[in-house]
Amino acid sequence: MKRAIKYILIALAVALSIIVAMFAFDVCPPRGPWPTPPWCSSNNFERKVYGRTVETAKLSQIKSVNMSDTWGRNYNMGMVETTQANIESSFERVKELGASEVYVHDFHRAIYDDGADFKSLNYKFTDETFWNDFRDQSISENDLNKLVLAAHAKGLKLGIKHNLSFVNIGKYITEGISGNIEGSVAKDFEDFNQAHTKEWVEDYFSKWQGRMIEVAKKYQAAGVDIMSVSPIFMTPHFAGNEELANTLYKKLIEEVRTVFKGQIYVEVDLYGLLDGNNRDEDWSKLDYYKLADIQEVRVYNLPTKFQTKNIGDKSEITKAIQSLVSELNAKAGQKGIKLSVFFAPSSYENAINFGPVEVLDTKNEKVKGLKLDLDAQADNFQDVFESLLGAQNISRINVGNFPWDDALGGDVKPRVSINATFRNKPAEEVVKAWYLK
Repeated sequence: MKRAIKYILIALAVALSIIVAMFAFDVCPPRGPWPTPPWCSSNNFERKVYGRTVETAKLSQIKSVNMSDTWGRNYNMGMVETTQANIESSFERVKELGASEVYVHDFHRAIYDDGADFKSLNYKFTDETFWNDFRDQSISENDLNKLVLAAHAKGLKLGIKHNLSFVNIGKYITEGISGNIEGSVAKDFEDFNQAHTKEWVEDYFSKWQGRMIEVAKKYQAAGVDIMSVSPIFMTPHFAGNEELANTLYKKLIEEVRTVFKGQIYVEVDLYGLLDGNNRDEDWSKLDYYKLADIQEVRVYNLPTKFQTKNIGDKSEITKAIQSLVSELNAKAGQKGIKLSVFFAPSSYENAINFGPVEVLDTKNEKVKGLKLDLDAQADNFQDVFESLLGAQNISRINVGNFPWDDALGGDVKPRVSINATFRNKPAEEVVKAWYLK
């Protein structure tokens, strides 16, 4: 009896924590048979058709879709949704778009034995858990099998990327109350990548290689087609130790190949490719990515030197996107690689110049002041597709991000409608028109 009471109290405490977090973030659940919280307006999640006229031509590139980088329950912060429940429906819609590949994200975290000291070597990589932020978690073997079966049933290849954090993501829930997620994340990134020592770099690769071998065996057993070996979110930089990192990355790729027989994917830094450096990191000393099967560069917005001055000038933005794609194609040719371009513009006014924002930062005045602009996002996709015609050194276009449901719109909280997603927006029709050509 006492144990039952204990479990009930724990469940009530968890429920109360969730409600408090929803209130703090001004988050609302989707419409359903459950009560609507008093701070919420009604939500209407319908599949929308905009009837946009799209001029297309036939692309030579492989056509891929990147699912939103979340896995588990509560990805819209409403506590009633799960990625697992939307695998079949989402992959069916990806297939309808005309894609041949779909990418999902697995999650990993660094657990420190002596506190979150980024210089410490006393950490290990482990599964991400739902309970620190009531959201993202690692993909279980059971879910992995479901993903593979669903993708292959639709004739899609399945690729898996990796989100890695060296902090407890749950800390950002507190930051959201004050509207400072963006500042907190930026500070963590800056502090984390402060001059990693030779010892740290060697230790990191030893641990990351072990983690990649561990998951590679699972991916191979399940039938995954493509796996990344590059962490994103908190990506380590190796300034001052580029040659060492290059050697260890090559070893990592070679070791993964011994247990995983599919294609190996790596990230190529956007500024590293265009300018030869990423801050203090000298990318001219790195060539490990040539050992991989897929080399992808992520583009969320125009890099600094391509950014436009006249806000809203469509012709200027078109020229800037054309120039960027042209230079990416040229740089890929110089490096002797066939590049994959991931493109995920946000859908707020002038987002092509500034990129994604922290949509959970609902108390942040900057986020609150952004104006929805779905047509500009659709235009950005159109410009990229047109620019890819004849780009012989770009072999793949990977469009992102594709949410796991239709929970988009002006009345949805948090402001997912301004995010770097294109499902249920005019941009989806642009993607579909080009992919099915």
